[in-house]
Amino acid sequence: MNFNFEGVYIIEATLKCITGLHIGGSKESFEIGGIDNPVIKTSISFSLPDGREIKEGMPYIPGSSLKGKIRSLLEWRYGYVKPNPTEEGIKSEFISVKNNNSNELNDIAIIFGIGSTLEDKNIIPQPVRIRFFDAFPTSNTIKKWEEELGAGLYTEIKTENAIDRITSVANPRQQERVPAGSEFDVEIIFEVFDKADHDRLKIVFEGMQRLEDNFLGGGGSRGNGRIKFEKIKIKFKSKEVYLDPSKEVPSSEEYDSVDEVLRKFDEEVKTLPEGA
Repeated sequence: MNFNFEGVYIIEATLKCITGLHIGGSKESFEIGGIDNPVIKTSISFSLPDGREIKEGMPYIPGSSLKGKIRSLLEWRYGYVKPNPTEEGIKSEFISVKNNNSNELNDIAIIFGIGSTLEDKNIIPQPVRIRFFDAFPTSNTIKKWEEELGAGLYTEIKTENAIDRITSVANPRQQERVPAGSEFDVEIIFEVFDKADHDRLKIVFEGMQRLEDNFLGGGGSRGNGRIKFEKIKIKFKSKEVYLDPSKEVPSSEEYDSVDEVLRKFDEEVKTLPEGA
């Protein structure tokens, strides 16, 4: 099997928190009266290429959280998860081939990769197509945090109670969340190595659509993690542009929603390489 690098799709979008978002971080120390479940935050201050100043302690969305959740939702959508009885109990198992008579990876495995979990040596590995980068707060969100929460404050504290069904004794706990209305800049790179990859890109947007109807992070069954993708832009940077940077990179129109991208995928998004 030959893989010929053709270029990359660059997807840029704004991820908006419809409800509070909790993606857990680590507790560096135990404090009396401290937060039970903190969110993940930056450990140092730094500047982004667009000039945004990200300060120490600001929450962000790890690329691994987006990739893992979207992959999981797609595996269930396409029926690639099955129960696997073991001595320790029933575990979920990912079906890595298209059918029992094929050594070909399915589209989800091709897009997201197989890592070191592949045991069947007859299956031909392929380069991972997709890259998710950490998403940092937009300039407007940073300004909103500073004006409405106060200097150095970027999150809210949600108190929950676990109630004993018999005694009605409450066990309160505190969970840190990114406030609803916060926005983050998302960037996804999708590499093209064969003609079928242009069609596989649509699966990525299907995964983003599923995420909007599910949740990101923890506590989704209790109201956390409802998100929406907005202001979506797509570019195709061809191999020729890497060889000659003076060439123009065609960009799509800005889409208001993932649903709009999927509706117009075949006639607009998939035709971007033709202008490369």
